[in-house]
Amino acid sequence: MYRKTISAIAVAIVSIACASELAQAQETIRLKVLSMNIKEGGKMAGYRTSAFADVIKQYDPDVVAMQEVHDRTFFVGGRAWTTELAEAAGMYPLYCKSFDYSGGGFGVAVMTKYPFFASEYIVSPMSTYPSENVKPGRKPEDRSTGWVYMALPDGNVVRVGSTHLSVENDIIIKNMFDVNKKIFAEDTVTPTLLIGDYNAVPGSDQIVYFLRKWQDVSEEIGPTIPSDKPKQKLDYIMGYPKGGWKLEKYEIIAREDLSDHCFIYAEVSYIPVK
Repeated sequence: MYRKTISAIAVAIVSIACASELAQAQETIRLKVLSMNIKEGGKMAGYRTSAFADVIKQYDPDVVAMQEVHDRTFFVGGRAWTTELAEAAGMYPLYCKSFDYSGGGFGVAVMTKYPFFASEYIVSPMSTYPSENVKPGRKPEDRSTGWVYMALPDGNVVRVGSTHLSVENDIIIKNMFDVNKKIFAEDTVTPTLLIGDYNAVPGSDQIVYFLRKWQDVSEEIGPTIPSDKPKQKLDYIMGYPKGGWKLEKYEIIAREDLSDHCFIYAEVSYIPVK
């Protein structure tokens, strides 16, 4: 087991190093992405993977970033829900568990049209941070962020991730700090998108903090929640390095039958910053 673990780590390090070298020689990148907070593991859709697979196939994204994903829980009948969805949508999955829940896990997922050659994720220990925004006797939930390295058909390499940040606004910045520390310790070269539910509104201290490092590629996209009458924006597409990303096209997808969040479909481009 020890030898296998060391070998896996070595392969990941080499893969990421190669990705960084390839990233330095990249031309314009074009990417289609879909952000989906699926509300308590797809509860509003009866936990049917087919309901979400239909949306994915309709928009045909290169990457799907999902939040509030159940995997092997009682509610999904113990199924490997992420794998089942990926097979139905014709994609490659990465599931990242935030915490144990109902016999399985609750977390985020990344799915890609093309095979990814390296992946990583972090679980931010939010339950260890004191918060004034939780009920007495309860703790904040741990939060996962996962990402993959994917080679596109034109040879470009991108890193794309899914995140669902803490709902307790007094500790979201701690969550953001954990994510930044891991991502940038690993690689500061490869063009990166971090997509998902940031649980913070535009202009808030939390988003202002995150924008020190990241570009809000979704800046012109409006409110995303609630899906029946969106009033607030909590879902974002963040890009790194800053200044090179451009939002080419987007659609806010309001599916009241599937989630309380609107989904976001976007076509983005990246031109290396000189």
